[in-house]
Amino acid sequence: MMHTVELLAPAGSREAFLGALSAGADAVYLAGQKFGARAYAGNFTEEELIVSLREAHLLGRKIYLTVNTLTREEELPELTDFVARMYEQGLDGVIVQDLGVISALRKRCPGLLLHASTQLSVTGAESVRFLKDLGVCRVVPARELSLKEMKQLKEEGGIEVEAFIHGAMCYCYSGRCLMSGFLGGRSGNRGRCAGTCRLPYRVLDPEGRPAGTDAGKKEYYPISMKDMSVLDILPDLMDAGIDSFKIEGRMKKPEYAAGVTSVYRRYIDYFYKWDREGRKSPWRVKKEDGAWLTSLYIRTEIGTGYYYQDKGRDMLTIGLPGYAGADPAILEEVRKRYLSGLPKLGIKGRAFLYEGQEAVLEVEYDKIRASARGIPVSAAQKRPVTEAEIRDRLSKTGDTLFVFDSLQVSCGDGIFIPNGALNALRRDALSALEEAILTERIRKTKEEAEPQTERNDFARASCPGGIYKEGDGMPLPVYVSAVTQAQADAAAGAGCSVLIADASPDIQRPAGFKGAFFRALPSVFRIKDRRRMTDFMKGCDGLMVRTLEQLEFIREAGFEGQVLADASIYQWNGESAACLDAYADARVLSWELDRRDLKNLLDKGSQKNIMMVYGRVPLMVSEGCLKKTENVCSGREEGFWKLLDRKNKQFPCRTVCSFCYNVIYNSLPLSLHQYLQDPAVTGCDAMLISLTTEDAGESRRILKAFMQPAEAGEGGRSFPLTEYTNGHFRKGVL
Repeated sequence: MMHTVELLAPAGSREAFLGALSAGADAVYLAGQKFGARAYAGNFTEEELIVSLREAHLLGRKIYLTVNTLTREEELPELTDFVARMYEQGLDGVIVQDLGVISALRKRCPGLLLHASTQLSVTGAESVRFLKDLGVCRVVPARELSLKEMKQLKEEGGIEVEAFIHGAMCYCYSGRCLMSGFLGGRSGNRGRCAGTCRLPYRVLDPEGRPAGTDAGKKEYYPISMKDMSVLDILPDLMDAGIDSFKIEGRMKKPEYAAGVTSVYRRYIDYFYKWDREGRKSPWRVKKEDGAWLTSLYIRTEIGTGYYYQDKGRDMLTIGLPGYAGADPAILEEVRKRYLSGLPKLGIKGRAFLYEGQEAVLEVEYDKIRASARGIPVSAAQKRPVTEAEIRDRLSKTGDTLFVFDSLQVSCGDGIFIPNGALNALRRDALSALEEAILTERIRKTKEEAEPQTERNDFARASCPGGIYKEGDGMPLPVYVSAVTQAQADAAAGAGCSVLIADASPDIQRPAGFKGAFFRALPSVFRIKDRRRMTDFMKGCDGLMVRTLEQLEFIREAGFEGQVLADASIYQWNGESAACLDAYADARVLSWELDRRDLKNLLDKGSQKNIMMVYGRVPLMVSEGCLKKTENVCSGREEGFWKLLDRKNKQFPCRTVCSFCYNVIYNSLPLSLHQYLQDPAVTGCDAMLISLTTEDAGESRRILKAFMQPAEAGEGGRSFPLTEYTNGHFRKGVL
């Protein structure tokens, strides 16, 4: 028998929640006033959330709370207290990005279902095993996965999989985008994405010339993705065994949430009928249904995402990508149909009213029973109350979610009971039934939520001794990350402690280099890359890892060198640091934290702390490719292209052809040369200099500026660049 898929709808407001349930959602995901990845949605007060939980559970639906933002140390107690209160109210699960939040909630609410957000960019079964060890029972994989990869992850991971089926798409791997934060101070990892991928840009080739197909255009949108809609391929997703179909859209109108949910509800139900009947006819989607969907939220075009497509121009809007409105007639139709109130539960009732005895009302729903007793029934002094009048009064269920399908009334002749007493009898009986239903469903939820795995605590077998050597004249040991052989040679010549060679080009250990030689693994780990990962583990002293897949892969492979967790594996609090203690020897501190947050982290966990003091911060890691968008992709010739924005700022884009992804860097390099005596820097164990677009000469000058002793005089260290940024060091992101 085919499994039943869950239809999961967004609710950015109370009205959207009501509409989604009325339209047939099996579950709804929503956020409180804090800690959700859509801070600008209406979201829910705690009182609204408690009421919504009661309503959802009465209807047999579920609510998942999104607490999928990166969380500062001082915020963690407030978050866990809030979730614990909701857990006591029967919360069905939480969607989480921060590893520290996962760990803290596992301790505080051991029976709570933990779902790993798409912002963790899960791309393989390795990270699934990592997350299962933390107590996660469901993952929302990266939207960049093909359907084949999704099926393989499901089969290998042995975990519930929740996949997006409709709504907006990000150009960057979710959770890996820092562009909004660095350009405007609004972090997507804190729920405040400014949508920088929807802005106009021009694509420039490595020589700075307008490139490819769009070279003659003044303005277009090369990193704005089409919205997703999968109605045409819905049977393929059903056959893949995906557990939950997720609709994107907590920032959109209530009519959107209800309208989209209603269409997918109808086609999912139709699929089961179509399947039972042997799939005798081809799968077809009515044109009017497709048109209805696009009328709810009009962008330029829609596609089916990455399920059957692998990057390219056809996945992008290219033309004007902004929201272009909605059809008012369609919105009004949705409002009338789904936003006028929640569906009712049909119940059975039996009333007993006899002179001298207490009035009794028994009610039943789905084999759950409750009853109430009222005042004694008296003999009528004037006109007796009739059976029809009693039934009419008890049937007025008002604003409750109940309606009587049947109501039997047994009563004597010549009796009397006040209308107020009948109203109270009905209220008490329905209230008792409501509590009985909620008690039963909360009990079942907690039974189902008992964790099926135990935390796999282990001590990583690492190399003895330190992972760097002190250098002459340096305040701290220096790591240097290089993407070219010329940069690597310059770093070796400057006497760096650790040289980190990027995995994509064939960078060799420089002749005579005495320090530790690391390799930096790719920014993206896909199933197809597993064999190559094994190759990178040979002939080096350590690895810099960028993803959870890589952490788990090298652990399972028995890698015995040193492990450095890059800043892309976010650690914003002590709990997240402790999660990685068994996996890594050192960590690069997050690019989005300010000096106060950084100092708070220095004594958390057992890892050595490394601060990036110079380098271009990767703002986006994308499956999309600028060269392929411009129809000039050859699959070779890795290098740096550029995005030119409206303010004439150029953002270098590294086309990593050997692994087929792009990294878009900040227009200015980060440099903390003025803050090398700040406690947030001096409290670290090492400094990191990351070289990207610099040639050999620039690399030598930058290395000299950081590795020479501070010059005397008020000016401090000399620095060869006039344009740079301090990033978030002085002021963190919102």
